[in-house]
Formats: sequence, structure tokens, C-alpha cells
Amino acid sequence: MMTPLTTHRAGLWLLGLALLLSGCASTPPPASVDPNTPASVPVEQTTANPLAIDDPLSPLNRRIYRFNALTDRYVLLPAVHIYDTVAPGPVRDGIGNFFSNLGEINTFANSVLQLKAKSAGVTASRFVINSTVGLAGFFDPATHFGLQQRDEDFGQTLGHYGAGTGPYLVLPFFGPSNVRDAGGIAADQGLFYLIDPLQINGNLPASAAYNVFFALNKREQTNFRYYQTGSPFEYLLVRMVYLNYRALQVAQ
Repeated sequence: MMTPLTTHRAGLWLLGLALLLSGCASTPPPASVDPNTPASVPVEQTTANPLAIDDPLSPLNRRIYRFNALTDRYVLLPAVHIYDTVAPGPVRDGIGNFFSNLGEINTFANSVLQLKAKSAGVTASRFVINSTVGLAGFFDPATHFGLQQRDEDFGQTLGHYGAGTGPYLVLPFFGPSNVRDAGGIAADQGLFYLIDPLQINGNLPASAAYNVFFALNKREQTNFRYYQTGSPFEYLLVRMVYLNYRALQVAQ
């Protein structure tokens, strides 16, 4: 029988492992992995085929997809369960608002790059209001003032100027992507690192805490569960939905 101390240590171990395995994880969540799910399905058997999706790395992508599912099931989901048990709802909401507010930095930069003056203005206003009145972003008064959150990233910026998606990719821990969006993730992360709004670069404990809570918050807010779509062709379905969703984001 586990003592409270043993349980606490197990919780800390899971949180640390979540940090190591998720980093800046923004992958969709997994809950139950069905070992009978086909590892390889011909493209001809899916309705995504008419879209002529470029997926030359499909065998590797499928393996990474299953790796992400297993990691999510055995690491992230247990860590999130501990997080939900330990942190009250209002605390989790505040942490979610905090990370959302930090995300305004990249949205503002990409709105400027895309020459979207209104989006840039709203985003800047949200950041200022939530960082001050909202107590460092833990509250979101800007939304109550009618300033709705935008969402822009460098992958969208590249698409805005006509860059193609390139081949489809499944990134370890990050999930569905493509060559363009993978480059966008790197650029956005690089910008955030250069700005270092929290002044945590070089501070290992602070960086570790940031990444742990970022991963937990991101995972908690993602409703997707691996192999629970009800489709035997889930890989193809997720691929199609992701690419269509990104196309809509770029078109906005």
C-alpha cells in the first residue's frame, strides 16, 4: 500500500518525466491505445485521398503517432490527473490564462508580419490589460471588455504569403504538422526565447517549472484522445482534419 509520501514522490516523478518527454508539448492527447489499430492503411481507403495529401514519410509518421499516443497515455495523462487532483479549478484556470497571455506575444508579432493592423491592436491591448489589471495574466478582463483573443503563428504567416505546406509530418510530442508549420514552431519558439519575457533563460529550475506547467496546461485543455475517434483509420482522419483546420486558419 502506498503511503502519502510514496504517492507524493510518484507524483513528482511523473511531473518531471512529463517535462523531459513533453518539453513544449502541444500534442493532442491520448487516452487508450488499441493495439489492434492498423499500423498502416492504404491512402486509397480514406476520403482524404481526393485531397492528394503529400505524406511520403507515412510509415515513419505512423510510428511517431503511436509513440505519441503511448507517451500521452502513460506519462502525460497520469501527470494531468495528478495536476487536476492537486490544483483547484480556479488555480488551473489562472495558470491557463497566464500561458494564454504569454501567447499574445507571438500572435502580436505574426499579426504585424501579416500586416493585420486590427489583430495586432487588439492583441497588444489584450496583453497590456491582462498583464496589469489581470494580475500578470492570471485573469482575463480583456475578454470581458470585448477584446476577443486572436491566434496567429509563424506557420500561418508563411501561409499568408503563399508558402506551401510541404509534406505532412507527425512530430514527436507536438503531433500533426507539416514542413511549413514545423518551421513556424521553431521560429515562434526562437522569438519567445529571444524576448524571454519571464527572464528564465539560464535559470534551470524556473525553466523546468515553466515547461512542466506549460505541458500540463496544454494537455489538460486538449480534448482529443488517441484511438477513441471510433474510426479504424484514425491516422488518416487526424491528418485530414489537421490540414483542413490549418488551411482555414491561414485563410482568415
